[in-house]
Amino acid sequence: MIKTLFKKQMMETFSWLYRNRKTGKNRTVGGAVAFGLLYLGIFAILGFVFYGMAEMLCQPLADVGLGWLFFAIMGLIAVAMGVFGSVFNTYASLYLAKDNDLLLSMPIPPSKILAARLSGVYAIGLMYELIIMIPTVIVWFLRYPAEGWTVLFTLLIPLALSLVVLTLSCVLGWLVAAISTRLRNKSAVTVVLSLAFLAGYYYVYGNAYSMLEKILSDPLGAGETAKRVLYPLYQMGLAAEGKPLSMLIFTAITAALFLLVYLVLQRSFIGIATANRGTSKPKYREKATKAGSPDSALLRKELRRFTGSPTYMLNCGLGIVMMLIAAVVLLIYRDTVSEILALIPGGFGEVLYLMAVGAVCMMVSMNDISAPSVSLEGKNIWLVQVYPVSGWQALKAKLKLHLVLTLIPGLLLTAAVEYVIRPTLWFVLLIPAVTVLYILLTALIGLLVNLKIPNLNWTSEIVPIKQGIGVIAVLLGGWALVAAMGGLYYALRSILSPLAYLGAVAALLLLADALLLRWLKTRGTEIFETL
Repeated sequence: MIKTLFKKQMMETFSWLYRNRKTGKNRTVGGAVAFGLLYLGIFAILGFVFYGMAEMLCQPLADVGLGWLFFAIMGLIAVAMGVFGSVFNTYASLYLAKDNDLLLSMPIPPSKILAARLSGVYAIGLMYELIIMIPTVIVWFLRYPAEGWTVLFTLLIPLALSLVVLTLSCVLGWLVAAISTRLRNKSAVTVVLSLAFLAGYYYVYGNAYSMLEKILSDPLGAGETAKRVLYPLYQMGLAAEGKPLSMLIFTAITAALFLLVYLVLQRSFIGIATANRGTSKPKYREKATKAGSPDSALLRKELRRFTGSPTYMLNCGLGIVMMLIAAVVLLIYRDTVSEILALIPGGFGEVLYLMAVGAVCMMVSMNDISAPSVSLEGKNIWLVQVYPVSGWQALKAKLKLHLVLTLIPGLLLTAAVEYVIRPTLWFVLLIPAVTVLYILLTALIGLLVNLKIPNLNWTSEIVPIKQGIGVIAVLLGGWALVAAMGGLYYALRSILSPLAYLGAVAALLLLADALLLRWLKTRGTEIFETL
């Protein structure tokens, strides 16, 4: 039984690799290989970056007898990467999977269901962790060829370290689940906790270089601190140097911590996955009901889906938070920004306005709310299709949600940018116009791609939200479009002024929006009504 559950979980976790989202059928061997090579290429680029970091740390630390500290530092980075890559999947994949009720209704011990679920979290965490640990091992062996126990332990360390990643991911996922089941607004709690984690992660990431400088300037002091604060990683580093006792201690600590967490999860899994124990009993209150239009009802439905899914909000609406933060930061540091802008030569001023538009559009691209909205209907899409509304009305509600949630922060950011850079009159009008037209374009493209490549056969909403090819295409495509517009201006700078170029961009965006809107109202509506 556990073998079957494990196979099912692995197939679900990596279904993006072999399954065609549009048809629901398996890809050809060539298609699966192409997707695999694409992701291997992305991981190879990231691995090359961490290879450079490992190379910078390895020799200085090993030369003073602190090779273990090199492994401890890289191991800590690997744990952070693994947790960051898997923590947002943990809560949804353990407790919110659509087939939880089905599996729990079968004569299958919950412990086996939990073990199968954890295998998917483990696989994702291990995949991200290896992006750091593989370059770490390569750098160590290239600079200091090892033999005997050192080789064996160094190769085993990533597998043992992945238990640390799994343990931390489970703890964070369990905390979110335990808190959210006792509160009314579960999604808000999940989003706040996740944003706090993201803020901490990016704070550490932003200060990583200065931290590495401090370590290299005083390696002995850093080593003493690591021994006290990061004792398990200290033993892991000694194990990489070939010490059997340290390998035993490190493995025992990681295994004991994971076993403890697993026992807690096992006792609480059914309760969290099937009940809302902490919610208060609703009280009936008589009140008048106002009739609303079908369009407003559909928009409320889309909004409830968005606000009811932490995964949806965090992955497709993070740009809302980022744009608001950027606007506030600009206003707070406007004097500093103004001083910097004053140093720019006068002839470069209008080009600066184009760069400002590009920066705003880059941040707008982080919102891809419309991209998975059709797929999120899932197997219940027939409900929308039998409503007394047209397919265009259903699609229009999805479009409106994207526009409402993106236009407000986008225009606030645009206003902050204009307040700081003080553009001339025509740019004051064109900058927000281009922003609005670009937001509409990204919303329309998101719906177009999702209608062309829908995935209605998912069991966890993570699949269409995080692994959908449409979401990735819209996000990366938006950035590529902004980069292409910048490159086009550079090619035409001798014949077009920045103002004329921005006006031409606005006209092209308007035309593209009109064509896509027409397609959505005709062909797009036909596709939606026959899915």
